Amino acid sequence: MKPHLIRSVYARTILQLTVVILLVFTTLGLVYYGITSMNNTSQRTAQLLNSTEVIADLVAGNLDRAGELSDPEVESYVSFAARSTGAVVWVVNYNGELIDFTGLPGKTAGTLTKTSRGYYQLPIRYQATLGGGTSGISVGGSFQSLFSTTGIDWLSAAWPIPSSTGGYKGEVQLHYPQYPGSLTSFLMTNGLIASFLVAFGIALLFVGILSRNITRPIRLLSNAAERVSRGDLSVRVVLPGINDPVSLSRPEALVTDDLTVLVTTMNTMIEKLENQERDRKDFISSVSHDLRTPITSIRGFVEGMLDGTVPPDRYTHYLDIVRQEAQRLQALVNTMFEANLLEGEQKINQGIFDINQVIKQDVIGLESMLAAKKLGVQTDFLQDDLGRLLVIGDREAINRVVYNILSNAIRFTPEEGIIALTTRKSAKSKEVEVIIEDSGPGIPENEYPYIFDRFYKVDKSRTAKGSGLGLYICRTILAAHGQRISVSRSELGGARFIFTLASP
Repeated sequence: MKPHLIRSVYARTILQLTVVILLVFTTLGLVYYGITSMNNTSQRTAQLLNSTEVIADLVAGNLDRAGELSDPEVESYVSFAARSTGAVVWVVNYNGELIDFTGLPGKTAGTLTKTSRGYYQLPIRYQATLGGGTSGISVGGSFQSLFSTTGIDWLSAAWPIPSSTGGYKGEVQLHYPQYPGSLTSFLMTNGLIASFLVAFGIALLFVGILSRNITRPIRLLSNAAERVSRGDLSVRVVLPGINDPVSLSRPEALVTDDLTVLVTTMNTMIEKLENQERDRKDFISSVSHDLRTPITSIRGFVEGMLDGTVPPDRYTHYLDIVRQEAQRLQALVNTMFEANLLEGEQKINQGIFDINQVIKQDVIGLESMLAAKKLGVQTDFLQDDLGRLLVIGDREAINRVVYNILSNAIRFTPEEGIIALTTRKSAKSKEVEVIIEDSGPGIPENEYPYIFDRFYKVDKSRTAKGSGLGLYICRTILAAHGQRISVSRSELGGARFIFTLASP
């Protein structure tokens, strides 16, 4: 077997189940054989005892005073009984002489002596019914080591010859050899081997089919993981019986067991990796453009000043442009640094502050942007008697969240549009909800699951401003507070962002 087959889950499953099935069938076969053997032995013992009793009754009426058989037909019947039972028949008289026998097993003849009348003398210890009684007995083994035939187990039965006086008149013994080959013969005769092989083959067939169905998703997962490790993020795991990849975007794909859950999770993970890789490339492309443009401007103006292309009286004008471009670069670098800092799980400084005041300060800070586009601001603040709505959190971090969302709303809202700001208590908990809405074009619903991802931008064009980190920073800050943020369609027509804060 090839090494890669030995390592495969399918091969190991088949091998292990085959061993288990083999052990089960072998155990059942041995148990069945043991039970059947005991039944056969019991039946054989009953047959031998019945034969010894019949022969003993026949001998009793034809045994003279000298302990010899008076009727030659008795010997014929003894021979017939030996052939019909397959046993060795011994007729023993009251003197322990074998007055009739059909055979002497193994080297038994060499261990017995002969009497003056020429009969073999059976020692008293081998006269099984000498102790008295009118019924027969049976024993197994080698008849007290009298039969020395190697590898043969003997089944012996003895019945006393009936006597009118009740004394010992002799006995009839039948010795049946049970050969080692009787197991194979029994199995072949009863068809157990054939039945075993057929059942074993059918079991293996079903095991193979079931194992293939069970291990196929695992093999598909392994192949997909290998391709992903090589950088192929387009791969998806296709479940048996399904013509397209299973992902969380397909709610009709029913999850029925752990394997399908694993496949679904794998596909979702690969999909997210693919989206992140695409976003990373888009971010690099966008940032490269954002960096190249101001750097080109700065370099061009500085070189123009140095080589005399720009006259001295224009230095102030172009230096202002250089400063603005440098500020753009600094803002972009600060945003990326802040995102990396937040990923490092920096500790937040919790405190109690007025969220309404934070929002008002951000609106004032962005007043120039609002005025430039002639945007109207609608507010609906929940407040106490002092005009406050107290929350728990890091004031500076939450200020960053409000600023990012509000600046995005201003950027995407057309001129003379509306931005609505609302604070309220959650209907389901004691949390405070902050709602920021705009009348812009909004965000497509298929973008909702990705809008808070790092580097993600709804507008993939290079002309779109921003690094794609603003909303990611918002979600990271709120997650550090144990809070949440979501996006939906606003009644104003644009985007509607809601985030929560804990109240004291």
